[in-house]
Amino acid sequence: MEKKQFTSFYDTHVERIYRFVLYRVGNRKEIAEDLTQDIFLRAFEAFERYDPEKSRSSWIFTIARNCLINHHAKQRPGVTLEEIESSIFASRDDRQRLCDQFDEQALLEAVNALSAEDARLVRMKYLEGWSFEDLEEVFDKASATLRVQATRAVKKLGRLVRHPDEDVRKI
Repeated sequence: MEKKQFTSFYDTHVERIYRFVLYRVGNRKEIAEDLTQDIFLRAFEAFERYDPEKSRSSWIFTIARNCLINHHAKQRPGVTLEEIESSIFASRDDRQRLCDQFDEQALLEAVNALSAEDARLVRMKYLEGWSFEDLEEVFDKASATLRVQATRAVKKLGRLVRHPDEDVRKI
């Protein structure tokens, strides 16, 4: 692709890449913004070498994953989960924070109780913002099939969150 097409490419993908990164850096906005900028700088530098046979979304997400791997490899293991959680909920009162943490934990446990493929689909679609058309290539399934699968996975999540003690195999 030519570099003059990059602006359109950027506008199409920047919000999804930012959400993808933000989720993976513990909702630390400044870090997510810096990493998103680095990702698109790398993409811009390699834009002329992009293979049009590949999905543009897959290409930019591959760059984003590699950038995140590099970022985490450079980090010191000094940040605790409690520090991340407290920064996420710093502006809320304690009661609301505890409710949010409980809800978030219940949702994460429910996602982890899904099959590996359903959990991946839910994360990519609803947390990272992938379109069903882009997910076709990742999952090697038609977008209509993925829509049905995602709907069923979300229904399972609803049942798991409402009935956490229920045996997951029954759902």
